Amino acid sequence: MKTLIEQLPQDDKTDYLLDTCFFVHVFANDMIKPLEEFCEHNDVGMTTFNLGEFLLMHHKLNGHTNHHVRNFLKEKTLKRIPVPVHPGQHELEQRFVDAYDHRILMIIRDPSDAVLFAHAVKIQADIITRDKHHIFNAAVETYSEHHGIHIWNNFPQEETK
Repeated sequence: MKTLIEQLPQDDKTDYLLDTCFFVHVFANDMIKPLEEFCEHNDVGMTTFNLGEFLLMHHKLNGHTNHHVRNFLKEKTLKRIPVPVHPGQHELEQRFVDAYDHRILMIIRDPSDAVLFAHAVKIQADIITRDKHHIFNAAVETYSEHHGIHIWNNFPQEETK
């Protein structure tokens, strides 16, 4: 899995960033075809941070799900967006977010989720997430709208970028 992730095309920018929980949700709920179609028609990526989170937990998924993830990654329709921190480095995560805007950690208490959000704001990418506790909530939505990005809990029905 790590090799497939490393082979994804790398870019500094994308229009949509997938959160780890949404990526897992897609494969756990047989939403692979909609993901493939969304990636075909939109510029979609995951940060190296979120891909790292996925690598740390993918062994908990059943073999069938991992098989579908591998097949999807082989298509290389998802971009790998570099972020200079890795999961589990809580102090570095906080510093990364604070360097962009210290207010983010006031509205997103989990530094891991704040990394995705801060980077999305930095590169002006919308976020697609299932995280109702930290990212998909009113306070974050207000902040994100002020910065011109949107938070989605499913695939946007029409192109917004």
